[in-house]
Amino acid sequence: PRQFAFMVISDSTYAFVHYLTEANVLLITWRMKPDTEQFRNLYWQVLQYVKTNPKICYYCTDISQIGPLDAEEEAWLSREYYPQVYEIIGKDIYAAVIFSEGHFKALVNNYIASYSLPQHEFIHFNYFTAIEEAMEWLMYMQKGQDLAIIAES
Repeated sequence: PRQFAFMVISDSTYAFVHYLTEANVLLITWRMKPDTEQFRNLYWQVLQYVKTNPKICYYCTDISQIGPLDAEEEAWLSREYYPQVYEIIGKDIYAAVIFSEGHFKALVNNYIASYSLPQHEFIHFNYFTAIEEAMEWLMYMQKGQDLAIIAES
């Protein structure tokens, strides 16, 4: 896999967050299941970083080590967190999520959309089982955005 230069934003026992400078991708790698406070604190740290670097529209979250987020975490992200990120950035966000193979299969087999959560049109999620695939997709989406910007001007 291609190596990118990066800046560490947060490094703890439960998560590692870094920003891949050339790729313009912010990557969250969960190492251990966080408690609610750790979970929210980590995302607030990311938000603070985004406030100082509002050009970041590409995100990758690796939950392959911890399994699915619980309903409360999902709800908090959807209702409180994503809208704040969008307020700062003001344009579409692309988010790649990396699952373990087992989790991915279980999701596909038991897929039930959670319609109770707000669906945000400004966030485009895609799901992967390997970081390489996730990064390829994010790079591809950026190329598409760059081409769209050139076409507009």
